[in-house]
Amino acid sequence: MTHSISDESLNESHDETMDGSVGQKQPSAPRLSQKGWGLLLGGTLLLAGGVWSALQFSHSNHLPETTLAPAITVETLTIRAQSITNTLQLSGTIRPVEQATLSTRVMGRITQLSLEAGDRFQKGEVLARIDVMDMAAQTSQAQAGVAQAQAEVARAQATLNQLESQRLEAQAALRLAQINQSRMAQLQAEGAVSQSRLDEANTTLDEARARVAQSEAGIRQAQAAIAQSHAAVNRAESSVTSASASESYGTVIAPFGGVIVQKLAYEGEMTSPGTALLRVENPDRLQLEISVPEENLRFVQVSQPVQVRIDAVNQTLNARIEQIVPTADPNSRSFLVKIPLNNSGRLISGMFGRIALPLSEKQETILIPTNALIQRGQLQGVYVVTTNDAQSAAVLRWVKTGQQRNGEVEIVSGLMEGDRIITSHINQLSDGQPVSPQS
Repeated sequence: MTHSISDESLNESHDETMDGSVGQKQPSAPRLSQKGWGLLLGGTLLLAGGVWSALQFSHSNHLPETTLAPAITVETLTIRAQSITNTLQLSGTIRPVEQATLSTRVMGRITQLSLEAGDRFQKGEVLARIDVMDMAAQTSQAQAGVAQAQAEVARAQATLNQLESQRLEAQAALRLAQINQSRMAQLQAEGAVSQSRLDEANTTLDEARARVAQSEAGIRQAQAAIAQSHAAVNRAESSVTSASASESYGTVIAPFGGVIVQKLAYEGEMTSPGTALLRVENPDRLQLEISVPEENLRFVQVSQPVQVRIDAVNQTLNARIEQIVPTADPNSRSFLVKIPLNNSGRLISGMFGRIALPLSEKQETILIPTNALIQRGQLQGVYVVTTNDAQSAAVLRWVKTGQQRNGEVEIVSGLMEGDRIITSHINQLSDGQPVSPQS
């Protein structure tokens, strides 16, 4: 609000000058009241504040804060679709070739079982001992039976030797009686001796024959007794072998070199036949076991070279398929495939492994370097270069990935041909960051 001067005041001053009643007098400047000056000053301040706010608002709209950040020089890659061979992805579990659950075959108290899970051992090493005093007593008893049976064999052999001597004597007497009988028969025919002498010779011959027959019968009996004694010796020795074997069951020997996987019993416990003591495996001989569905079995062959990927240790191994078990699982209709692995010391039984088998078909896909990929929790993305008003910026775009191969990852969705992605300094970028791209 401004103070105005009335027309009457101006006219009155003009009239006085024209009449001459008043001398040369300049008209006085209008004076504002104190209230008028306050209003004028307030309006001026309000006008200045409005102008300043408008300037700040215009500056904030046209000059974003990100433009103040310096541009980062980055390397880029223009996306092009590639024709690649389609692959069949199969996964399985790493398992040991040699594994066993060691148990005892006797009843007794565990006197030695000091190894713990994770301890290594060598082939032939004693892993556990069972108190087998009863078995030791049976072994001693069986050994005594062997000694007794061997003594019976010796006695039967002595009897046989005696009977063979008697047979020799009887055979000699028989030959003499035969000669004497033949001579007496001739003399009696010539009338040189009486019939009684011939009869005596015949009787002597019959007695000699009887003694020979008797000695031969005794020899046969002695031979049978010897055979029985030998059989008794064999039975006794078998008892010794069985008792010794049972006694040896009290000592558990490592069937191969390996490591203790699980300890199932402890010293001082009582065992019975079949009680499990330790689970062991050989970590130096591992294989990847994969269940291949029936419809994909035609892509798998024995001696086929494959690359085994173990993500847990970030390692890829060259291997060959060694065995295809020729029996399908009746529930899943799949076949077990075994692939031996050369353990570098980092592989552990139970790890996850996978292979990719080439198929005949090819497909168009987008591949980008794995180092261009950004991981944010469960999300994956890349920085794409966008240009606006001659200024390039890095814009974060989320993508869906597929298979990885030879340092590249397949992009299923999120990118298209012609997109320009950033492949360097991605950890220094933020969404909207100015960049200076280099191809």
